[in-house]
Amino acid sequence: MKPNIRQVVFILIVLLPALQLSAQEKRKRFPDKVFYEKQGGNFSLGLRNTISLFNHGDPREIGTGAGGHFRLQLADRVNTEWYADFLPANIRNKAHRMDYHIGWSVMFYLIDPRGFTRKLTPYVVTGHCFDLTSIKINGEHGDKQSRFSSAIQAGLGCHYNVTPRFDISLAAQYMFHLGKELHAHEDEHGDMHIELEKNAGWEGHLLISISANYKIFKLWNRNK
Repeated sequence: MKPNIRQVVFILIVLLPALQLSAQEKRKRFPDKVFYEKQGGNFSLGLRNTISLFNHGDPREIGTGAGGHFRLQLADRVNTEWYADFLPANIRNKAHRMDYHIGWSVMFYLIDPRGFTRKLTPYVVTGHCFDLTSIKINGEHGDKQSRFSSAIQAGLGCHYNVTPRFDISLAAQYMFHLGKELHAHEDEHGDMHIELEKNAGWEGHLLISISANYKIFKLWNRNK
């Protein structure tokens, strides 16, 4: 026979005090152990500065930009980040490149954050993003092309926890671009041309970001 609503409510009413007594008993058995608040459900907002290093193997095509993100923490040691960046780059004073990133990342904390009371919280990060690149050759009649693709990324990062709610984070990720690759090429005469390479493979770039983040509220695991 299927349980009705009254039976389910009765079971919950009976179990709730039992769970509370169990938590109290756990604290009595381990009086010297600090029990940290669960971090799942934390919602954060952040602003970031980004640096794109060695675009297509050329250190002269470094791009610097800015962006923003929000984080939604799933568990004590698992966090997610949903971001958007724009990165302009000056290519040898002969062309300009603009990259737009919209993506997400999963962060796994290598040590227990302990409610982010530790000053440093290192993590590994991986994820995926969509990438729009636009290149314009300088000059009134300069060629202009753009391409839309995607990328996967992986790297390392670390939070510096100013307070349990506010952190400054530094992360370095390598972006592996998938599909066609667009870049500016300088020929032997010094003229710039835009090239679209098919099947560019795993060519990409290193992306470094530094951000300031604040935990605004919790979607679950709220204290009552």
